Amino acid sequence: MFRNFKWVLATASAISLSVMFAACNEQESKTEIKKDVAEVATPAPTPAPTKSVVVYYSQNGATKKLAEIFTKAKNADAVELKLVTAYPSTYDSTIAAVKAQRDSRQWPVLENAKPELAKYDTVYLGYPIMFGSFAPPIYTFLDSNDLGGKVVVPFCTYGSGGRKASAAELKTLEPNANVTLAFGISNKRITAENGAEVAAKEVESFFADLETGKTDEMLLGGYSEQRPLTAEDSAVFAEATKDYAYLGLKPLSVATQIVAGTNYLFVCEMKAFGGPATQTNVKIFKPLPGRGVAELIVVEK
Repeated sequence: MFRNFKWVLATASAISLSVMFAACNEQESKTEIKKDVAEVATPAPTPAPTKSVVVYYSQNGATKKLAEIFTKAKNADAVELKLVTAYPSTYDSTIAAVKAQRDSRQWPVLENAKPELAKYDTVYLGYPIMFGSFAPPIYTFLDSNDLGGKVVVPFCTYGSGGRKASAAELKTLEPNANVTLAFGISNKRITAENGAEVAAKEVESFFADLETGKTDEMLLGGYSEQRPLTAEDSAVFAEATKDYAYLGLKPLSVATQIVAGTNYLFVCEMKAFGGPATQTNVKIFKPLPGRGVAELIVVEK
């Protein structure tokens, strides 16, 4: 009898343990299911995409055309800076107004001097070159905003040059920003019939240079040593600079770089607008035979 009682007790205990283990297993299974569901429902966060904005001032439409190329290439937002009082309609009057602003350092008032920039990591800053550097409205923008900690990519349009000088001044004015290599193209080239297509290809190459950390010094690599001009060099120079007599350019020597055509880097004496002689570099590109005429790319000190 006692043995039977112990057997019944043992059997009851086994059943209780079995029920308890089953309940625990069921609870663990439910916990695992909940955990699995939670893991599926809350995936790991992904890094926020880098945000960029194109901020630009355009005087005659050339910089606006270039800004649109940058905006499309980077899928960026865009802000066009607008003057409260526009410059005069004639070239000479505009030059006089800009000169007065530069001499007095009284910069023009903008309708939108302080766009919302906090959400952007990169600012593509576009402007026309006036008197060798960026146009006065850009000074107003820089005085009104803190670009510290941002990547600032300058781009410009110009009559003959000013890309490097404007980028150097921008670095001085914005020491806490990462001011990169600058892009530039002449008004004549971007407003030509195929100007937008030419500019888009050059902008694409420019971004490739940025991504690989190229500098202006590195981009000058691949040229031959400077040498005296030949008759052919002189003819190329004359063809490309025929519309720039006001610069008073006199070629002294030349280096070349063979690409899909030929890049020429002339060291010149320059007496711009009859001023004192200075030494400058003139870059000219001559396409392959039958593909166009030699054209001035940039004049840079």
